Amino acid sequence: MSADDRSSATDANQASKSSNTKALIAIIIAILALAFVFSNVAPATLHFLFLEFTMPAWGWFLAVLLAGVIVGSLFPWFRPRRK
Repeated sequence: MSADDRSSATDANQASKSSNTKALIAIIIAILALAFVFSNVAPATLHFLFLEFTMPAWGWFLAVLLAGVIVGSLFPWFRPRRK
């Protein structure tokens, strides 16, 4: 095995560990967010302009979480650029 082969293998291992760490952090945050969402079951009212919507608080939290996921996927400003 040449030095170049070992270097590329090391780079691949580091990239894999970095991806695994990011995925683990994302899973933990998602679990905590969902635990927060589903622990809030009291009704909540949203007033927007002249409209009024009432539903459980977890529904509003879940809607905001989904909106954040959609906006994050539409505007990938903070993602590393591929070479």
